[in-house]
Amino acid sequence: MHNRFLSAALTLAALLPMLALAQPLAAQREGSWEFSVGGGAAFIDGDLASYLGSKGFTADSTEPGHVVPAVALRLGYNVNNGLGFSIGTGGATGSGVKYLTPFAAVTYTANLSARTAPFVTLGTQFTRVTGENNRVTHPTWGAHLGLGIRSMVAERVAVRLEGRTALEHYAELPGKKTAYNSIVTLGLSFFTGGRAYQPCMCPRARVDTLWWAPAPIKLRDTLVLEGVNFDFDSSALTRESYRVLDRVARELLKPDWANSRWEIAGHTSSIATAEYNMALSQRRAESVRAYLVSRGVANDRLVPKGYGEANPMYPNDSEGRNWRNRRVELRRIRP
Repeated sequence: MHNRFLSAALTLAALLPMLALAQPLAAQREGSWEFSVGGGAAFIDGDLASYLGSKGFTADSTEPGHVVPAVALRLGYNVNNGLGFSIGTGGATGSGVKYLTPFAAVTYTANLSARTAPFVTLGTQFTRVTGENNRVTHPTWGAHLGLGIRSMVAERVAVRLEGRTALEHYAELPGKKTAYNSIVTLGLSFFTGGRAYQPCMCPRARVDTLWWAPAPIKLRDTLVLEGVNFDFDSSALTRESYRVLDRVARELLKPDWANSRWEIAGHTSSIATAEYNMALSQRRAESVRAYLVSRGVANDRLVPKGYGEANPMYPNDSEGRNWRNRRVELRRIRP
């Protein structure tokens, strides 16, 4: 039974990258609350299991199992896209013995607003062990260290895989008096709240929009290349972008525009930090310039510049709208 459960958990964990690619992107998570629920397995330290068996915690005074089914609940607050605090409890039962483990932890995530993000957690915990005839034991103190990964499967829902190992000190335990108990859970996290959108009242020049459809184009002061896209958190152009940029390159090579210079302006949504978005938008603008240069446009006619999240065209308050702020614009530089 335990082996089948662990095999299912490992199979789901292996599917996390595919789940992430198939689902929408994450929204802004700064200042958000996160509720997590999951199930898995707890691994009981051998010395602790031997002690429980010898003290009659099981019905037949045999050593309880070392791997038992477990559940976990957690409530956390994410201060920003990296730092979070949480409290929760874990529960497990096997061979008639019940384990209840309340805990508190600090969590550091690489980038909580990314589609898939690893995290590390460090905190304290206290396991209460209850057996037959209401026999009870517990540690005098305990600490844990864990690793995990979240993968967004909807705007406010993530699959969460976490493994945690604890060191607990039991005064009644013979010998070293320390037990190393572990737990692995797979479940879901639900987010609520988050940083509010702050509108930007930015003046805009004349804008025309260019889609990928093969229709004639006419260069203007500002041309929004809405058919030019990138993979999430990447500056690599998608294959659909080539058709748009091929048309732009042909237009720039016409005699009427032979001496013109253009700024390639990169923009992002508000996901991630402002500093990160500025760097990402610069890399994307440079990718567009590199492609146009490869199609014959002179390098000195193109100036890539990243604006990050500073100039949104639409509110960044929902995934349904903020994706349109991830764009590249072509702006004419007049003498």
